[in-house]
Amino acid sequence: MTASPTPPTADAQLASVQIDIAASPEAVFDVLDDAEAYACWVVGPRRVRDVDPSWPVVGARFHHAVGNRAAELHDWSRVCERARPRRLVLEVRFRPTGIAIVTIDVSPIDGGARVVLGETPTSGPASWPPGLVTGPLLRARNLVSLQRLRHEVERRAGAGRPS
Repeated sequence: MTASPTPPTADAQLASVQIDIAASPEAVFDVLDDAEAYACWVVGPRRVRDVDPSWPVVGARFHHAVGNRAAELHDWSRVCERARPRRLVLEVRFRPTGIAIVTIDVSPIDGGARVVLGETPTSGPASWPPGLVTGPLLRARNLVSLQRLRHEVERRAGAGRPS
C-alpha cells in the first residue's frame, strides 16, 4: 500500500494527504474512536491526559499534552462531526500556536480502506502564513501521521485474525 499527497482541489483543505490501509473502514474507525490511540499515531501530541466519558460523540473532547516533561502545553481536541465508518471532523487546539479543523474521510477500496486526512489552521499564528508556506509542512507531518495510523490499524486488525 502506498501513501501519497492528495492533489489540491478548490474545495480541499490546506493540507490533505491520503493512504491506503489493508483493513476495513470499521477497523480504521476502531482506532479513530480510541482517543488514547491519538498520541500513538498523530505527530505532535506527547500523551492523552484525559478523555470525556461521552467520547467519541459529537461535542466530546480528549485532552492532550504537547512538548516534553520539562515543558508541556495542555490543550484539547473536540469531535465536530462523526459518521462512522466514513467521516470524522475534529477541532484540534494546540494553543498558543493555533486551532485547526481536521477531517478524516474513510472509504472502502479493494483490500481495505482509503483514508484522506485534511487539515486547515483556522486561528492563531499557524493560520497566518500563506498556504504556500504551511501547506507542505502540514502535508509532510500528516503523511507521517497516516503512516502511523496505518501501522496501528493493521496491527490491531492482524491481532484479531485467527492464526
